[in-house]
Amino acid sequence: MSTENLDEMQALLKKARQKDLAFGLCLGKKPEDNVFFLDLKKSGEVMMRKAKAEGETGKVTYGTVGVKGKIATLMVEGNMLPGLAKNMKMFMTKSGIKMKVVITDPNGQVLESEGDEDEDDNEAATDANSADENTDDIQNRDASADDGNDGSNDDNDPAAGQWGQVAAALAPLAAKFEGSSDPRAAQIVKVWAGAEAAAGNGDYKSAMGVAAKLKPLLDAGPAEGNEAKTPGDTNSDGNTPDADSPDRKKWEAVQSPLEVLYKKALGNNPANRSKLEAAWGMASEKAEAGDYTAALAIAAKLKPHLEEAAAAAASGQQDEVPKDVVPFQKSRVLWVNTRRKMLTEIEKLEQAIIDVCANDPELAPVADEARGLNKRLQVFDGELEDLLDQITNTPEGPDRTKLKGDANAKIREFQAALQDDFFKDVDADNGFVNVAVTATATQSLQAIANVLAR
Repeated sequence: MSTENLDEMQALLKKARQKDLAFGLCLGKKPEDNVFFLDLKKSGEVMMRKAKAEGETGKVTYGTVGVKGKIATLMVEGNMLPGLAKNMKMFMTKSGIKMKVVITDPNGQVLESEGDEDEDDNEAATDANSADENTDDIQNRDASADDGNDGSNDDNDPAAGQWGQVAAALAPLAAKFEGSSDPRAAQIVKVWAGAEAAAGNGDYKSAMGVAAKLKPLLDAGPAEGNEAKTPGDTNSDGNTPDADSPDRKKWEAVQSPLEVLYKKALGNNPANRSKLEAAWGMASEKAEAGDYTAALAIAAKLKPHLEEAAAAAASGQQDEVPKDVVPFQKSRVLWVNTRRKMLTEIEKLEQAIIDVCANDPELAPVADEARGLNKRLQVFDGELEDLLDQITNTPEGPDRTKLKGDANAKIREFQAALQDDFFKDVDADNGFVNVAVTATATQSLQAIANVLAR
């Protein structure tokens, strides 16, 4: 962090004595290289993305921080990073801030702590008690004004303050579901009302638990119109497809029988198998993206070829597939689908980053960088697919054994690529949206390796 950012952080930590502030954190390779941003108004998730843009690792999280006396309490709403208290204690010490660091979950349960309460913080020891008394007065006034508790002092319960912050952030999002056409709206509104009722009765733990489960749904917003638009959720004309469109209903009607026909045809090893796989994959991709018109057009062209392959097998015109190559065929299809799935997931992440960052001048460079994320998948080329295809068409013997060795070497190459920091963090620690890039590849590669080992 720059000297200017450190000075701003220290100034905001003083304000955190009066009320909890949102924080975003990106761990550095060393604690002193952490990027820790605070803000009076922006959410923790926004600050986390800003921190990630300036940080050097993919280890990020967010939440709120409050300071009382000589203790800084970080309530973590995002990923719980192991050893966070010790790491942040070292970071603060290196930054000239001497405080005990306590880490809690959204329910107020202490997860970690580091340091002693009798350490000096940045305030003179003679002023500490005075600062605490002023903080208590301010928080008492805020609590009375905000929750109408008739003068009762909820500040004695840390969960009350945490609930106040969570409710302030989520209540406006919950309100968007009122009167919404989203089929989940009534249930979401009802559950949120239950959380508020629990908090009103002093059961903050239950309220926070419900809020934690609702948060992803509330953040996503009601599924109606443009509010429900997701990455790739446009058709070939650039329009958002209607969930009840005639083309969608037509696709749903033909998808299952066409898939049965597709599997029957491929199960008999047709000479044009690769072309059939590519066409089916493209139709499926178009449907997943909401472009049902294009999916139906591809399906219409594909169906006669599938019928021909299935009919040839039924009449004995198709060569019988040797049983010993079926596992290799299935492995090839698995890898084709895996590469397609990885691309879909990386595009989902690209769009999520762009949606969040493109219109924020501070985060625009992150959006620009995201547009090239799919290049990360270039290492996973089609060579394994080709090797599995060759194995399928090679009789048992030295030649097939060599091909299996080549395929295993390619799998090890791909597995080594997945050890890159990017692939270690991309699924759940990217700071934007959970995806399944590395998990998909890891599972498929292991499954194929198991087949080759037989």
